Amino acid sequence: MNQKTKKAQVLIAAIDHASHSFKFLLLQTNEQRGRFWQNVTGKIEGEETFEEGGLREAIEETQLNIETIVDIVDLGLSYDFTDQRGRKVHEKSFLIICDKMWDITIDPKEHQDYKWISQDEVEEGIVKFRSNLETLEKAKLILRNWGV
Repeated sequence: MNQKTKKAQVLIAAIDHASHSFKFLLLQTNEQRGRFWQNVTGKIEGEETFEEGGLREAIEETQLNIETIVDIVDLGLSYDFTDQRGRKVHEKSFLIICDKMWDITIDPKEHQDYKWISQDEVEEGIVKFRSNLETLEKAKLILRNWGV
């Protein structure tokens, strides 16, 4: 039987103290990977849980300082799809909430740029994949319940 590859999709929301609001982090894949905007994503390794793998990927891809994390929320979203290499994938989405923004250090082997976007900028076409947009939309609802 063909086992599914496990992946985590992680949306990072951080407080922008200048505007007193949350901003979402998007990463742009490099040219070899298609130059599209997405949330942090990555493969679960070994015996990691989805949350552990998602946190590791967020740290690796953004140099996230864990001391800035206020909460990690399982968004209750999961997706099954076939990736560009023909692998069957099972992906779960998480939200990492941080108490401040930081200058992102990206790995040029994977990404070429990043940007912080406001909640008002979340709209169709801001990211390539529907699952990324659904994750952004669900995170907006959660942050609204926080009063933000």
